Amino acid sequence: MAKTRRERVEQWRDHVDELCHDGERVEHRTDLEDATVAVTNQRVLALTAGSSDGNFRCVDRPNVGTVTIETSERLSHLCAGIAAAFVSVVVLEVATDVSVATLVPGVDLEGISSVPGADVLTRLSEITLGVVETALVLVEWGVLLIGVAALAIAAALVGSYLRSRSRRLVLRVSGGNDLVLPIGDADLDDGTVADLEQAIRPGSATVIAETTESDSNGPTAERAGAEESG
Repeated sequence: MAKTRRERVEQWRDHVDELCHDGERVEHRTDLEDATVAVTNQRVLALTAGSSDGNFRCVDRPNVGTVTIETSERLSHLCAGIAAAFVSVVVLEVATDVSVATLVPGVDLEGISSVPGADVLTRLSEITLGVVETALVLVEWGVLLIGVAALAIAAALVGSYLRSRSRRLVLRVSGGNDLVLPIGDADLDDGTVADLEQAIRPGSATVIAETTESDSNGPTAERAGAEESG
């Protein structure tokens, strides 16, 4: 028994004909990696496990317009990634080219030796300079870490953008939400899309029926003609 949403949808993909109404029949079907589109003589049926609109949607054929393959992507992630990369380059350039420890002014400790209590002043001066230098070194390392963190964030955002790029089969629906189905790794070319769109158009049922009848009766008619001539 199917437990997950994907397993349940997979079961229904194998029994699309059970979703037809009385007098309704499936005339065209397009199978994707995670979705199925079936065109009947009345409606367009779509089954997918990855849609926020539910596992199953149906639309009357007159309400379905064009069928296209589109690529979705999160451009905001790419823009943010480029900005983070720029910040990272600037910060790392500053951190590697400028040593903030050199900004500490020098103090003439020999000039203090003539002052009363020079030993104490010298010791305090040395301690103060050491603390300031240590603080500046920490600031320098902090700036360097900020640059590295910005670079990591930029890489993560660019990776998220690349992962968000995916092909989708989009069926435009008049008066409702479009049918958007993930293509995945399915081998779907322009001819397949054109066939699907043609199957949705008016009169496609007659064309399909005539083609099917011609294919089934053609060899029989040829044999009958050969027998009569023989």
